[in-house]
Amino acid sequence: MLSKFSVKKPFTVFVSVILVVLLGVISFTKMTTDLLPSMDLPYVVVMTTYPGASPEKVELAVTKPLEQSLATTSGVKNINSISSENSSIIILEFEQSVNMDSILIEMNSYIDLAQAQFDDDVQSPMVMKMNPDMLPIMVASIDVNGLDTKEVTKIVNETVIPAFEKIDGVASVNSTGLVEEKIKIQLNQEKIDSINNKVLASVDEKLAEGKAQLDDAKNQLESGKNQLETQGKEQTAQLAEASAALESGKTQLIEAINSLLLAQNDLENQKADIEQKKNLLDKFLEAQQGVGIEISEKEQELLNELTSGLEAINSGISEITTKKGELETQLTGLADKEKELELGKLTLNQELSKASAQLTNSEAELNKSIKEFEASRDEVYKNAGIGEALSASTISNILKAENFSMPAGYIQEDEEKYLVKVGDELTSLEELENLLLFNIDVEGVGDIYLKDIAEVSYTDNSDEMYAKINGNDGIILSFQKQSTYSTSEVSNKINDTIEELQKNNQDMHITALEDQGIYINIVIHSVLSNLILGGILAIIILLLFLRNIKPTIIIAFSIPISLLFALVMMYFSGVTMNVISLAGLALGVGMLVDNSIVVIENIYRLRNEGMSAIQAAVKGSTQVAGAILASTLTTICVFLPIVFTEGISRQLFTDMGLTIAYSLIASLIVALTLVPTMSSTMLKTTVEKEHKFFNKFIKIYNKALKFALRYKPIFLILVVVLLVSSTVISISRGSSLMPEMDSTQISVSMTMDNDTKTTDLREMSNTIIDRISEIDDVDTIGAMQNSSSMSLMGGGDSKSISLYVILKDDKKLSSKEVGKLIEDKTKDLNCEINVTTSTMDMSALGGSGISLSVEGDDLDKIKEIANDIADIISKVDGTIEVSNGQEDTSLETRITVDKNKAMEYGLTVAQVYQAVAQEISLETTSTSLSINSSDYPVIIAKDSNNTLKRDNIKDLEIKGTKNGNEEKIALSEIATISEENGLSSINHINQTRAITVSAAIDAEHNVGNVSKAVEKEIDKYELPEGYTIEIGGESDSMKQAFGDLILMIAMAIVFIYLIMVAQFQSLLSPFIVLFTIPLAFTGGFLALIITGFELNMISILGFLMLAGIVVNNGIVFVDYVNQLRLGGMKKKEALIEAGKARIRPILMTALTTILGLSTLAMGIGMGADMIQPMAIVTIGGLTYATVLTLFIVPIMYDILHRRELKPIIIEESI
Repeated sequence: MLSKFSVKKPFTVFVSVILVVLLGVISFTKMTTDLLPSMDLPYVVVMTTYPGASPEKVELAVTKPLEQSLATTSGVKNINSISSENSSIIILEFEQSVNMDSILIEMNSYIDLAQAQFDDDVQSPMVMKMNPDMLPIMVASIDVNGLDTKEVTKIVNETVIPAFEKIDGVASVNSTGLVEEKIKIQLNQEKIDSINNKVLASVDEKLAEGKAQLDDAKNQLESGKNQLETQGKEQTAQLAEASAALESGKTQLIEAINSLLLAQNDLENQKADIEQKKNLLDKFLEAQQGVGIEISEKEQELLNELTSGLEAINSGISEITTKKGELETQLTGLADKEKELELGKLTLNQELSKASAQLTNSEAELNKSIKEFEASRDEVYKNAGIGEALSASTISNILKAENFSMPAGYIQEDEEKYLVKVGDELTSLEELENLLLFNIDVEGVGDIYLKDIAEVSYTDNSDEMYAKINGNDGIILSFQKQSTYSTSEVSNKINDTIEELQKNNQDMHITALEDQGIYINIVIHSVLSNLILGGILAIIILLLFLRNIKPTIIIAFSIPISLLFALVMMYFSGVTMNVISLAGLALGVGMLVDNSIVVIENIYRLRNEGMSAIQAAVKGSTQVAGAILASTLTTICVFLPIVFTEGISRQLFTDMGLTIAYSLIASLIVALTLVPTMSSTMLKTTVEKEHKFFNKFIKIYNKALKFALRYKPIFLILVVVLLVSSTVISISRGSSLMPEMDSTQISVSMTMDNDTKTTDLREMSNTIIDRISEIDDVDTIGAMQNSSSMSLMGGGDSKSISLYVILKDDKKLSSKEVGKLIEDKTKDLNCEINVTTSTMDMSALGGSGISLSVEGDDLDKIKEIANDIADIISKVDGTIEVSNGQEDTSLETRITVDKNKAMEYGLTVAQVYQAVAQEISLETTSTSLSINSSDYPVIIAKDSNNTLKRDNIKDLEIKGTKNGNEEKIALSEIATISEENGLSSINHINQTRAITVSAAIDAEHNVGNVSKAVEKEIDKYELPEGYTIEIGGESDSMKQAFGDLILMIAMAIVFIYLIMVAQFQSLLSPFIVLFTIPLAFTGGFLALIITGFELNMISILGFLMLAGIVVNNGIVFVDYVNQLRLGGMKKKEALIEAGKARIRPILMTALTTILGLSTLAMGIGMGADMIQPMAIVTIGGLTYATVLTLFIVPIMYDILHRRELKPIIIEESI
């Protein structure tokens, strides 16, 4: 149907082709490019800083509470942690299925719970997802002619870094080598002592004044006693007079109240009489009115008089009641005053007694104070100094409080609001020097300014910085990209900005020491060129077989259209342009023409039989539509099982599966639309050309096939023996996770002992730079000393140097060979050198070499086991650079507090720690000053003469309390002080303490074989109860990845079988085709053995590809044999005829795929070496399987198909 529509409407196909070309070109230009597919790694890092804390303290106070809380997070798989000095790092691994955004929200709630247990000095934990974007995509050096590092630093801060930070896609720009200026306040003990002496000089005067005041106080006490006695007598007399006056007033009030009561009684009687009369009158008048007699005027007048009289009496009674209430209130008030007077008498007596007692006590206290004054004179002198008040922490707090400016709010007047701002920050060094700290009211002292006790000056960290570019001082910048941008895109923008900066400043030199973007572009261009070259070679093969330009042009035209169609689908499904996806396209190039070859050959055959071009185009494509659909599905389905895998396998190979699927789907659509459309117009005339050489080849094949069918056991035994032997040999040669990749960038790390002086470290670095510079292929060398922040992220410790070696573009040696030269030239130096010859070392995805974790509770026992394991590993052939995980130790002064002795002075271990920590601290960062638009941190440094040393720390005096008295006790009296080697970090694996023993693999061995040997030796080691050894590193990642890939291959074979069952409508015929898969595996193993490659993820991926590719030829063969047998031909004749008829399309499809991959298999171009093993396996397997398919498939068909084929006939009834 599709073919008929396409032939009938060629312009519709033409328009569709134009649309595909336009969309394909646009998609190609807009696709992001990266070395590898975007990977959403299920890892989260929690970083917490605890300034001044030891690894043990960090483990106890930070790491353990966080681990216990985070362990309940949904989907958590593993929790590993590193407790180092000042910091804690916890790495959580989650299941692949979890939603990382939801996990981060859940984690924050658990962190809040754990944070409630933290000490005050512990800073808030920082949470971030771990992904490859955390690593810098570029490292560049910068220097300016004629300017020193300070001047270059200013340019970098003001111009260079802001220019880079504006770039879309740049997440951060980190710098190394920048000179940081700051203001240093150096406390001067001599100045402090001078002020202290003036204070002490005034103490004598104050003490004399105090003695005089005590004497005066004694005299005043005697006078006070006499005054108290006199005042007591006077107040007693006054209280008696007041009592008599109150009694008289009370009597008068009672008499007045009684008189009012008598008057009230009289009025009540009168009221009752008048009310009686009024009631009688009311009844009389009511009766009179009842008989119709009206009320007379006299009667009315009498009634009114009675009513008025009654009202007057009521008013009188009310007045009397009111007056009586007033008098009673006055009487109550007099009673209250009487009580108050009695209470006053009692209080007076009490106060007089109390005052008398107080005077007596005061006299006793005064006498005691006089005695204590004489006894404490020495203590007063001792405590009169201001040394403790002028500590670094006190000065720091004063500076923070004074260098303050903050809006307090708004004042609103009418409709206007006015901002109220309080404070004014310091703006100059002079203003800081003249800052008033406090006032001491001592003659000759008065106001104390900062300059009176310290030296204030500018300083910088130039002595701490080390960054070299080709032996010269410089500054190094590292760039991190945002996760939503492609590496090459951001790299290109950075390089454009570099060119612009250098154009604006001719003296500025910015050199890329490491640039992933350039490397990615080189790799992708290399793969693209190989893809194009492979396509050209495939077209040449078609021309040689068909010997006709027109069908070759039709098939050749289908390649770019199919690729562009695939690019459109890649773009809209979010697949990036990377080595894996391009490898899928490169693999697909050879297979793109398979469908078109089948279609064009069928059309060509029908044309030769006399059918018209249009009829042949429609019928020829329709006849094979089902077959090419099935063969396409068998190739695509091998990647379906990827949904059942996890980790690196799924992350890496999804893109390859999608691109191959897209390209084959595109080729299928093109074969059923474009090919018949072009054939209907271009194949108007056909000329059958003779193939003399190929005809001779077919005759030889016929004879060989007849021989094979006669001696089937010999062929089968040879095939099985070759399969088993090649598999055993290949596996015995070992394996690795990923192949190495050549590049122009080499990373070198140099590490020395922790007690190495910084000057010695830098001299060693300069020596290494000089030696590396002697290598001809080296172009640029950059070096920088690792900082503590880099160490926190795993970038090395402070006694290490990172070197970046850039090779020339026209280098003669590979990066691996140059790396070997670097190791040879530096092997005699007293330092550890680690050379990484590929900036994109794929082993970094799963760790490199061998890694074993010794886990348990007792750290000393773990150390002992780790030493034993390291000794065992070092004896295994192929291991180098064996580490017992304890090299990174440092000499530490350990103070063990005797809790009982300390408690005698009221001291806890925490208080002792605080006292020691305060004395050890040399500098305190206080605040920052903004001077001339530049911010300067302000640090306060102690006088170096007063700092603690290892030899005098035992004499440190700590304040305590004993028997209620404050005392100072030497540290040595309450603690034991010793020198020990301690771990600089404590590792946890799933909340259990662990030490990691690791080893690298030398160039003559691979990690697979060495890992097996190590595991065999470790199994012999008897572990104490409660301790375990877990194997990790590259070998563990290999097991997981290989297991996933083998699962994919097994499931792919099942899917392929089911598709063939649906196609053949038989359960037996697919088994015949499945025998081509082990044939392909034999060829793949043989190809690896011949070329010297080992098994790795990429080569196993080649075996996965083979499973879907090689069955196509078997399908074609078996399908044609079945057709011949159904047509009446005998089995063996059908097998020979099918081999003769189908050998050309089988060879054509195989050779186009093989030559399409040939350039990748040869490793032409940088980056091709990563997918080279896959191409080698595919070519080897397809070559071997194609040849033997023409023999083994007929043999297996002859063995398994013993019955005659009968067509299924369905009678139709009308």
